[in-house]
Amino acid sequence: MEDTQFLALFKYYAFTGAEIGDPSLLGRLEEIAEKIAKNLGQSPLAAKVVGSQLKGEMNISAWKHALTLKIDNLTEPRTALLWSYQRLDPRLQRCFLYCSLFPKGHKYNIDELVHLLIAEGLVDPDPWNHNRRMVDVGNDYLNEMVSGSFLHPFSERFMDTRYIMHDLLHDLAESLSKEDIFRLEDDKVTEIPCAVRHLSVRVESMKQHKHSICKLHNLRTVICIDPLTDDVIDIFHHVLKNLKKLRVLYLCFYNSSKLPESVGELKHLRYLNLIRTSIAELPGSLCALYHLELLQISDKVKSLPAKLCNLSKLQHLEGYRESYKLFEAALPQIPYIGKITLLQHVKQFCVQKQKGCKLRQLRDMKELGGSLSVRNLENVTGKDEALESKLYQKSHLGSLCLVWSCNDGMNAEDLSQFKILEGLRPPPQLKGLKIKGYKSSMYPSWLLEGSYFENLESFKLVNCSELESLPLNTKLFRHCSELLLRNVPTLKKLSCLPAALTHLSICSCPMLMFITNDELEQHDQRENIMRTDYLASQLASIWEVDSGKEIRQVISSEHSSMKHLITLMGADMSHLQTLESVLQIDEVFVKEDIINAWICCHEKRTRLVYGRSIGLPLVPPSGLCKLHLSSCSITDGALAVCLSGLTSLRDLSLLEIMTLTALPSQDVLQHLTKLDFLFIKSCWCLRSLGGLGAATSLSEVRLISCPSLDFASKTDLMPLSLEKLCIYECVVAANFFSSDFPHLMYLSMFGCRSSASLSIGHLTSLESLSLGGIPDLCFLEGLSSLQLHHVHLIDVPKLTAECIAQFRVPHSLTVSSPVMLSHMLSSEGFTFPPFLSLERCKDASVSFEESSKFVSVVWLRLWSCEMSSLPGNLKCLSSLTKLEIRICPNISSLPDLPSPLQHFGIWGCETLKESCRAPDGASWPKMAHIRWKEFMEL
Repeated sequence: MEDTQFLALFKYYAFTGAEIGDPSLLGRLEEIAEKIAKNLGQSPLAAKVVGSQLKGEMNISAWKHALTLKIDNLTEPRTALLWSYQRLDPRLQRCFLYCSLFPKGHKYNIDELVHLLIAEGLVDPDPWNHNRRMVDVGNDYLNEMVSGSFLHPFSERFMDTRYIMHDLLHDLAESLSKEDIFRLEDDKVTEIPCAVRHLSVRVESMKQHKHSICKLHNLRTVICIDPLTDDVIDIFHHVLKNLKKLRVLYLCFYNSSKLPESVGELKHLRYLNLIRTSIAELPGSLCALYHLELLQISDKVKSLPAKLCNLSKLQHLEGYRESYKLFEAALPQIPYIGKITLLQHVKQFCVQKQKGCKLRQLRDMKELGGSLSVRNLENVTGKDEALESKLYQKSHLGSLCLVWSCNDGMNAEDLSQFKILEGLRPPPQLKGLKIKGYKSSMYPSWLLEGSYFENLESFKLVNCSELESLPLNTKLFRHCSELLLRNVPTLKKLSCLPAALTHLSICSCPMLMFITNDELEQHDQRENIMRTDYLASQLASIWEVDSGKEIRQVISSEHSSMKHLITLMGADMSHLQTLESVLQIDEVFVKEDIINAWICCHEKRTRLVYGRSIGLPLVPPSGLCKLHLSSCSITDGALAVCLSGLTSLRDLSLLEIMTLTALPSQDVLQHLTKLDFLFIKSCWCLRSLGGLGAATSLSEVRLISCPSLDFASKTDLMPLSLEKLCIYECVVAANFFSSDFPHLMYLSMFGCRSSASLSIGHLTSLESLSLGGIPDLCFLEGLSSLQLHHVHLIDVPKLTAECIAQFRVPHSLTVSSPVMLSHMLSSEGFTFPPFLSLERCKDASVSFEESSKFVSVVWLRLWSCEMSSLPGNLKCLSSLTKLEIRICPNISSLPDLPSPLQHFGIWGCETLKESCRAPDGASWPKMAHIRWKEFMEL
């Protein structure tokens, strides 16, 4: 790096965002900055950390102190890092050192790290605001560490942002904390320093280290980074029972479903994390941990100890479901939960009529924050009981969901639900409100009062069967950025939409019929929509792919929507009754009857839409970023008006809109310069994508069940910017992909009708190809010229052996037939990729051939297969480290598994799951040694 470039880097971190109003001072600091930069040995890390420490510093002496730094070697910036560490507040120094408890490269979850720091006593109360929560103070600590470049944000697709620490910073933290913190990462370790207070464990077993660990009488922390293969009873009996001062226990194992009673002996425990375990049952002794502040469990736990409400200091009680990341799950109901008054978060509270589970349990829980869903409000007796919940006092709540879970038999004129909702007045600080299952036509007063809510950002109505409009209180929506209306069948109009709106979703609101006044005068347009013969033939063609499963599903949804519309409009019901009767018949020969009955109902709906006396436009504010319209009526002209000013729109979804025949023209779509994602599903009358080619920022398009859409080759049909294209349940022309798709990397086609051959050789950027349920396809022209990384071939029965043999797949391969594997094996130069999956395989038994071409497979997945046992000769996958079995109900036991196997997962295979249960399952001995195990429910 040139000196000028390095100086610019240092000044970027030292001055960006700093407000220095005095030009003279700024000039002097820049002069010193040049001298400091020369002393940092061209180390980018030193420039970043030292610069971040000086940012906003107005004291020249602090800058001059940095001149004492001198780094001669680019690889040794430790002096600068130590200088930056010493300038940290002592509280932040402790947090920085604590991070060395985790290994290099660890991705820190900020929420988890904050809770750990609090449990360890490393977060001090705010001296200026005693009411401030410790989690907020802890977040301030870590934000300062990020600002000072001691932690750096790290992003992965589909994952929440996490943070990492540079290896050199980690080395510094480790060297400064070695008296207090120890990482047990190697079985060769024979002794652990006796003064250690914080221990993390990455070895497979604690057994050979138990004597060393038991001598750590000052130990306050045990964190299992990776799964233990020990039996949990042994861990508690031989190790943990001696560690009476433990404050933090973070376990990870999958060999036992019960937590031992002896956990109750850890009287000083503040933090207990059981998420990454197979624990399904908690002992009653847990309720004696009176200092416990945080308890996190997995969704395998289906009931909680009866006296859990005695844990009066508990602040965080959370359940999680493990998948590719952690998802919060609702906990089992806790009787008398209202006794845990310090609890800061409850995902869901289900009102019940029995003692200890009534709504009044929420009364004294004033610390509740985050998101709260109050369900089963039909069990509330009236307004007085609703008022007892004192929701309005819960100022920390971020969002609130109020749910009536079932039809309790009330008629539309009954006022009890209205009165209950009146009593459920939320706190004015609330940011998000969702009302679901409400059956009154009136809004409570707190939704009509001028400016009751200080900053309501999200408003959602779901399954509200009697509301005819939004609240007329415009001040309610002055900060509202998200509006969702789902299944509000009597909603007839939208008052002025919030000016700050960025997300709008309208679903299953049949009385909202958006049409322009000009279209009301164009009677021929109505006839254009109803080209019934062509539509019927296209639907019949798609029906053959899956025996009408998807079409029946859409028509069932359509039946519900049209029933609301026709009933409320007082129109003739005869065609609807015909549709209802044919939907109840399962025989294949009723295909034409179902399609024709739906078309008759659709014609009726179209006449109602075009028979309005006055148009109804949909005009969202120009700042809208996301628009979702589903199961409502909007015409071509109304959609053009809607989209014409949306220059900020990024995401557009149109689902089950049967009045739409074409997307807007190029004149409209060319102004959508930020549109990135387009999703169109079950728009059966859509025949043209209009001027979509002009949406030059579009990167992903999904077209599902659009049988009327013309996929003939047109160079301007899709924008050149397209990177991902999904086409499901459509009719695709042979030369469609001959168009120019210079940036297309992902192509997925499922359930489509096509010609016998598709030409894909022009897709020179294609990396991922997924084909499934395509009964007509025999050959892919130009396949050999592509450099594919991922291939997915499911139920493509006519694809020729010659075509299959041309595939070369370096990363992942998914097939539905062992015959495809045989064709690939016979191809010279073919080697299986690291990831191999059998999906929807109908063969009763499968066996892998002995071949060196399997040696590269490290991950095998079986998904929705009908085989009765795992593939024979599984040991020929000699490099296999990961095996997943998902929804294969006929597999009941395991064979001998390849010795390198380290990860094993079962999803939804109840018989096999029982066979693998520790310690008595028949298959348990064959997989007990595997370190990472997952047993997931669907």
